[in-house]
Amino acid sequence: MASYQQMLQQMQKIQREYQKAQEVLDSSTFDFTANGVVKITMKGDRSLVSVEFLDNDVLKEDPEMVADMIKIAYDGVKKEIDEAIEKIESKFNVPGTPGMF
Repeated sequence: MASYQQMLQQMQKIQREYQKAQEVLDSSTFDFTANGVVKITMKGDRSLVSVEFLDNDVLKEDPEMVADMIKIAYDGVKKEIDEAIEKIESKFNVPGTPGMF
């Protein structure tokens, strides 16, 4: 019975550590700049912080290209967040508990 209690306590400790790591990630900011035209900043919880246009001439001359750069910047920053999430989750991979987090 003691080993079950110890395992339960260990799992609760891991869960608390994971939640703390997730809170840090959620409050962190990530940014990505697409070809020097658009910079997107997001938080780890994937909320949008800002969209910055770095080249106003391109904005005026080729709005379609700017739209493409927004998509590229969004995809880039989202990928960075996804990689950070994967890194956190890999640290808390507990054998025998698939899908715990």
